[in-house]
Amino acid sequence: MNEKERLLSVLKGDRVDRPPVICPGGMMSACVTEISDQVGGGHHSGTEAMVSAARKINELIGFENYGVPYCLTSEVEALGASVNIGDNLIEPRITLYNDQPLEAIMENYSPVDVTIGRMGVILESIRELKNVKIPVIGNVSGHISTASSVVDPLEIFKMLRREPERAARFLDFVNDYLIRYALEMVKAGADVISISDPTATGEILGPRNFQKFAVPYYEKIIKALHQEGIPVILHICGNANNIVGSLNEVEANAVSFDSIVNMKNVRQGIKTGLMGNVSTQLLHTGERDKIVAITRNALHSEVDIVAPACGLSMATSISNLKAMTDYVKEGSYK
Repeated sequence: MNEKERLLSVLKGDRVDRPPVICPGGMMSACVTEISDQVGGGHHSGTEAMVSAARKINELIGFENYGVPYCLTSEVEALGASVNIGDNLIEPRITLYNDQPLEAIMENYSPVDVTIGRMGVILESIRELKNVKIPVIGNVSGHISTASSVVDPLEIFKMLRREPERAARFLDFVNDYLIRYALEMVKAGADVISISDPTATGEILGPRNFQKFAVPYYEKIIKALHQEGIPVILHICGNANNIVGSLNEVEANAVSFDSIVNMKNVRQGIKTGLMGNVSTQLLHTGERDKIVAITRNALHSEVDIVAPACGLSMATSISNLKAMTDYVKEGSYK
C-alpha cells in the first residue's frame, strides 16, 4: 500500500498491512527547527517555504503525510487577533486579543473571506501538495480554541457559565467560519481534515460543558466534511478519560489523545479509530531506546495510527522523530 492508501483505508475502518505513522500538522506540527532552518524560514506565511517544509517532513523524518499549516493562528488572525509569526525557533503565538464585544466581532468579521491572507497561502500550498501517493492533511483549530484565542479565554469560560446563550451564538459563528475554511481546504485538494482543539479538554470544560458546548459543534463540522467524502481526525489535549463517551458521539474517523491518556483503557471504550500517543517530551529529550519503547507500547495498545501525542517542541531532533517512524515501518513489533 502507498501512504495515501494506508491512511485513508485506516480512516475508513478497513484492514491495512500496518498502522500509518503521521504528524498531521497544525498544532501537531513536525516543522521543527532543523526543518525550518533547511527551508530558510517563511514556512508560516509563504507558499514555497510551506510546501518545501511539508515535503521535507515526509522525506527526512518519515511521517507518512503532508500537513499544513504548522500552527493554529491563521484562523484567529482573520478574526482580529494579533499574531507574532514566530521564527525558526519559536512558533507563532497570539500577542493581542480582539477586545471588541462579541456581537461587534460577529458583525464586523462576517463573512470572513477564507481564501486571502495566510489562509490563502495555506490553500495554495494544499493545491501544490496534492498528489496520488501521499495524503494531504488540512488542519483547522477547533471552535473552542479559536474562540478563546480571538478573545480573552477567561471571558469565554466565564460566559459559558453566566451567559451560555450568548456564548453559544459566538461559538456558532466561529464554527460556521471554520466549516467554510475546512471545505475550502477540501476544494484545494486535502484528503483528510484534522481538527485540533487543545482548549476543549475535559479538565477545563468538564463533562457537562463538553457535551453542551463541544459535541454539537464537532458533529456539525464533521458531518459537513463527511458529506464531501472527507475523513476527519479530532485531537483533544489533556486527560480525556471523562469525555470518551461524548467523543463517540461526534463520529470522527479517528480521535487523537494526549500522552496522559492510557490507550489500552481507551481502546476498550472508543468506537472510532484511535490515534497517538507517543510522548512529545520523550521525543524531545529521550534516548532512541526509550522512544522505540513508547512507540512499541502505542502499537501494542492497538492504536490505528501512530503519531506524537501533542504538539512537538521546535527543538525536537529529526533523529529522535526518525526513531519513531523507522520503528513503525520496520514492523519488528509484530
